[in-house]
Amino acid sequence: MKLNVSCISIFAASLPFVYCSNFQQHVLQDKDTPIVKSVAIIGGGAAGTSTAFWLSNVFPREGSVQVTSTIFERNSYLGGRSTVVPIKGDYSLGTIELGASIFVEANKNLMMAVEKFGLNKTRLTALEKEVSAKNRPGLGVWNGKEFLFEESGSYWDSMKALWRYGLTPLKFQRKQKEVVKRFMELYDADHGFEHVSEIVKNLDYQNLLNMTAEAYLKELGINDRFAQEILQTATRGNYCQDLNTLHALAVMVSMEAGHGTWAVESGNYNIFEEFARRSQAAIQLQTKVIAVNNITEVDTNGNTIQRYVVETLDGTSQVFDEVVIAAPIKFSGIHQFPFPTKHEERPYHAVYVTLIAGHPDPRYFGRTMENMPTFVVSTGNPLVDGFENEQAPFNTFSVHRFLENGESVIKIFSPAELKDDYLDKLFVERSWTYRKGWHAFPQLAPIAKNQPFPSFILKNNENDESGIIYTGAFENFISTMETQTIAGKNAARLLYDKWCNSKSGFNKNCREFGDGWGNYGLTK
Repeated sequence: MKLNVSCISIFAASLPFVYCSNFQQHVLQDKDTPIVKSVAIIGGGAAGTSTAFWLSNVFPREGSVQVTSTIFERNSYLGGRSTVVPIKGDYSLGTIELGASIFVEANKNLMMAVEKFGLNKTRLTALEKEVSAKNRPGLGVWNGKEFLFEESGSYWDSMKALWRYGLTPLKFQRKQKEVVKRFMELYDADHGFEHVSEIVKNLDYQNLLNMTAEAYLKELGINDRFAQEILQTATRGNYCQDLNTLHALAVMVSMEAGHGTWAVESGNYNIFEEFARRSQAAIQLQTKVIAVNNITEVDTNGNTIQRYVVETLDGTSQVFDEVVIAAPIKFSGIHQFPFPTKHEERPYHAVYVTLIAGHPDPRYFGRTMENMPTFVVSTGNPLVDGFENEQAPFNTFSVHRFLENGESVIKIFSPAELKDDYLDKLFVERSWTYRKGWHAFPQLAPIAKNQPFPSFILKNNENDESGIIYTGAFENFISTMETQTIAGKNAARLLYDKWCNSKSGFNKNCREFGDGWGNYGLTK
């Protein structure tokens, strides 16, 4: 591939533009030099769209600092792992989340986005009221033979929990509240983090990340029954992983859902579409990036600057000042980088989602429809004796909607694809079955004290002044929609620090970063 340094054609939003060497220089020369920068964001999920959004707020188009972003997304939609499908293929019946389904009150970015973007959020109270009217239990913890614990939504739930688990829940709640309080400090960070280890140290999370949840809970004095029946229920529901395999922070995050959950009525992906739309980034859907390489150019003052060539599967190449990888490197499809990245890859956990419209067979659980829980979570290690091959066939089995024809819409998460012969045991009849397998989140294994986290800035060696920003580094710390928006803000903050806080001082053309929300018109 041959590139003309003096004049380069760049495609954005399907219209060609030409950037030539006599255009405004692309490098910050001193603290008062205006900034003109272009950023490629590879991945249109929560991290990628929010990166574009934070950049647009801190560097608004009407300002003296000009930053343009281009989002490359290999799929035909934005939102990444937040996507919906129409029930029975019919939008008139509504949609159901295929991936990330909920967020919580403590998720400041998502809660703020819903408010500022005018999106309607719901607690799924319609289903709760219908379940209550039918007097059916809510949560049921199932060990393959019987339900160990059930919630009815009444006062007696607390009494049953007190009888079964004693005061252990209160002890855990105190520690979990303390951990979440420390986590909230991330929102007030006044600089970008280059390494996840900085965040771990600042929040004093070393033990949470270096120990399994099982070992941490034992050290905390949490009894096994509560840990295995309730806390593990949360981690299996959130991450499809057991306490003996994931780190302790994961159980703390999973239990935050107990303080109330929310979803956007028409789908959580709307948040990320709004991030992208309001950022005014050029959006290139169904565009697979296959290579990112360095290129050296000369600015108008004769200084050499490093930029990046982003090559896509259709053979198009575009040049950018900065690149943000907002997708797991392992599954990005990018086969060429300017430096090795294999050591930054981490294993991801395969999850299979099965959506079904039909009539479940409560006899499989030894129940009738009248007393069948609407949200069943299977037990994990060591409570696996009741399952064939000591492996629960599914993690969660939950009712999401009741249709007018009497059918239930069920979502099942499982460690392997559920075949028809097994589904026929779970259901009397099925009118619609939809399957999806994907790597939804990393394996949240404890991080050994001598094992580094992936870096937020990928570069050839630590002494290099610049590199490619990688939001996915945060996912081995914890993986949620919210934390991906935090990673997106960190990406924007790293670029801000690079462009605005030079060695000669703060660039007067930059506005303060603040909380990242800026002052854009909320009526847009």
